[in-house]
Amino acid sequence: MYGIITGIVDENHILVKPFWEEEMVAVYGTEEQMEEVQFILECSKMGKDTASLIVFFDEELLELKQGGEGTGYGE
Repeated sequence: MYGIITGIVDENHILVKPFWEEEMVAVYGTEEQMEEVQFILECSKMGKDTASLIVFFDEELLELKQGGEGTGYGE
């Protein structure tokens, strides 16, 4: 499922607003993924258009998917 990053919950979870859904969900990310998400959010706050706030995650496990497993974050 695709969604838009809306914030960081803690060191291992981000808050995502899934497309076509009304409620936001906390999605788990590895340490490396979370570092990339933090970088993306910092870039968006600085007005740099080099980052994407759209992520792809497993709807059942609520985990971020890697770029190699389909369209992922930051692609």
